[in-house]
Amino acid sequence: MVAAVHHNVSMNPTAEFFTPLAGTVFTVETLAGPIPLQLEGCTEMPRHGLPETFRAPLSLIFSGPQQPVLPQDNYYVDHPAMDRQVWCIAPTMPPLPGVANAIATPPGTRRYQVLFT
Repeated sequence: MVAAVHHNVSMNPTAEFFTPLAGTVFTVETLAGPIPLQLEGCTEMPRHGLPETFRAPLSLIFSGPQQPVLPQDNYYVDHPAMDRQVWCIAPTMPPLPGVANAIATPPGTRRYQVLFT
């Protein structure tokens, strides 16, 4: 029997870790029960003068079911590639048309963001 490998990303989430997980489902524990959110993509945000000793801000974009709507809050998040995490998840608007490098969200889904700074 092979033990599962877990990566703890609570202290240092990176685009290198999350990019290969695009298209996979993360399970979010809510009062309504577990809700699947699909990672649509991740983007390193501009540093805007942030010293190199700090990591670049990282944005994860997820899509999920129309109902229930998840209000901005802290949630337990599970994925086979990592240990259980507590993340602040916030609903967000779809990207504006013509925005370069915008991460699309499938039609008929809600869009959520996790931001690591």
